[in-house]
Amino acid sequence: MASIDELQRSLSRPAPIYVCVGDEALLVREAVEVVRTAVLAGGLAAFNHAVLSGGEEGAAGVAEACRQVPVMADRRLVELRQVQDANAATLDALLEYAQAPVSSTVLLVTGIKMPAPSGGQDRGLRFVNQVKKVGQVFKFDGEGLDPGVFARARARTWNATVDTAAVRALLELGGEDYDTLAGNVERCAAFVGEGGVVTAAVVQEVCASTAEADVWGLTDAIVAGDADAALASLHHLLEDGEAPHRLMANIAWQLRQVLLVQDAFRRQIPEREAGVRMPPAKLRAVRSMIERRPASPSAMLEALAVAARRMNSSRAGDRRVIEAFVMGLVVRS
Repeated sequence: MASIDELQRSLSRPAPIYVCVGDEALLVREAVEVVRTAVLAGGLAAFNHAVLSGGEEGAAGVAEACRQVPVMADRRLVELRQVQDANAATLDALLEYAQAPVSSTVLLVTGIKMPAPSGGQDRGLRFVNQVKKVGQVFKFDGEGLDPGVFARARARTWNATVDTAAVRALLELGGEDYDTLAGNVERCAAFVGEGGVVTAAVVQEVCASTAEADVWGLTDAIVAGDADAALASLHHLLEDGEAPHRLMANIAWQLRQVLLVQDAFRRQIPEREAGVRMPPAKLRAVRSMIERRPASPSAMLEALAVAARRMNSSRAGDRRVIEAFVMGLVVRS
């Protein structure tokens, strides 16, 4: 199975075409972000980024989109998503383009898999074989992916480590669903902090003991800018025995989900594709809130960083720190 690291290395000199498909949606999403960041860095992304969907009627115009000239940049990026839904005309257009791709464009084709053969022709396979001659093909499937290796790699991005017992606890909690596993590792890493070690006890404390719905009530109030409701929710959680450190980790994870919903809304992409993991009813509520009051990513991240430092050094006590953190977010988010 392909790795994100391999993809990252290949982008030191971007190929004209990348195919990133697989049944692990999390890894495909991350692959898209890696390609997007590398190709559009330093340019005017708004003018050099086109997105088409394989199921759309105009998807066969992908070649025309690829042949447009970049605007004040070295390259433009054309994404064709959900290639599994592409019809014969779109696949024919892809195959024809792959025989003579434009050097100033990177075409990124993503989805679960290439379409099945139709009309006695396997156009998807022919396209992939042609791409291998001029570009890169990456397959991100769950088969062959070790969840323990994945969990440890995920924690390293947060400068934390996960011990063996914690890996077992994470798998018992969420199985081998990599979206869930990634979210739980991120919560635990935020809890232990930079250089910390995630143990089975940490997994139990962070992932299993906090009532997620109750914490969402606090997060909702923060995003809505309702100081009274935020403090009431916070005090309710603290009086019920929730530890400030644990609440910080869960609030951080939920705020990240809010920012992902906002990013998906602004880029007009499906929330699942952006990495959003929340119940449908909650998703609808968050959408409504950010439409009324957009969140500020910089303010949220700054508040989290400041609170994390104070939680480990303040003489005022953890409760005072998290109260100041929540109120600061209500004002600045």
